Amino acid sequence: MTALRMDDPTQWKPPVDAAELSRHVHEGREVRQFDLSGRDFRGARLGGGTFHEVDLRGAKLDGADLREAALIGCMLDGASLAGATLHQATLHKCSLGRVDLRGATLTGTKLIETIASDIDLGETDLRVAQFIKCKLDGARFTGAKMDRSALIECDLARADLRGNHLEGVTLLETDLRQTLIEGAVFERCTLIKSTLSGMRLAGMRFAFTQFTEAALEDCDLSGAVANNANFKGSKLARARLGGANLANALFIEADLSGADLRRAQLTQAILIDAQLERANFSGATMYQCILQRAKCREAVFRDVDLTYADFSHADIADADFTGAQLFRANLHAVRDAGARIPTRAIALGTDPELAAAENWRPRFTLPRE
Repeated sequence: MTALRMDDPTQWKPPVDAAELSRHVHEGREVRQFDLSGRDFRGARLGGGTFHEVDLRGAKLDGADLREAALIGCMLDGASLAGATLHQATLHKCSLGRVDLRGATLTGTKLIETIASDIDLGETDLRVAQFIKCKLDGARFTGAKMDRSALIECDLARADLRGNHLEGVTLLETDLRQTLIEGAVFERCTLIKSTLSGMRLAGMRFAFTQFTEAALEDCDLSGAVANNANFKGSKLARARLGGANLANALFIEADLSGADLRRAQLTQAILIDAQLERANFSGATMYQCILQRAKCREAVFRDVDLTYADFSHADIADADFTGAQLFRANLHAVRDAGARIPTRAIALGTDPELAAAENWRPRFTLPRE
């Protein structure tokens, strides 16, 4: 009888239990195209192993050690990996539908182009984990640690992030409109080019969060805490921001046309080149705000504290400043046709010397060679 040659992959037999699978991996053999579905591999030591197109559907891998393992094109639908360790593992083009990963460790783990519909990530450690172009619809993140994790261009429809504390998390170009995020805290997160249009986010916390070029039209952010947030180039038309804390926030080139910012805290916020047509700032605090070149046509600034605010070159035509505090506010070179500014006398008008310098043109133009 001819003995099996361990250097010949065609003679390798599928492992039947955790001990055999661990030995297979520790001997440096790749696990390739085996049908291991439904088998019990609980507690297996598989660190550093390579799994290629392996069928692990319904398998039991609870408490298994898969740290730094590579799983490529594997099927794990319905498998159980509760309490497993996948530290710095890589899963590429795998299927993880309905997988139980509760309490697992996925620190530094990479999931790339993986389908993980209805996956359970409750109480998992996802610090510095990366999900890239993954389908995570219906995923449960209840109680997961998500510090500095990244979800890039992922499908998060019906995903549950309610009550989670997200610190330093990146959600790049992600549509969150069907994601459950009630009660979640976003701190120093990155939501660049993400879509939150029409969402109810009232009273939520987004301190120091990046919303650059995000879609937030018709969004309800009333009473939200978004101090030091960056809304550069974001779309906030008709958004409700009444009573929100937006101190030191950046709204450069943002579209806030028709937005409701009544009683909002905007101390030292920067709204350079922002679109503020018909926005309502009544009762807001805008101390030392910078609104240079802002488009404020028909905007309402009734009873607003605009002390030391800078409207240089802004378009404030038909805007209403009734009751506004304008002490030392800078109205240099504003376009103010039809604007109502009862307390204009305490504001600073156009600086003639500065205007002359800005409008200076050379008398002669040197000929081009």
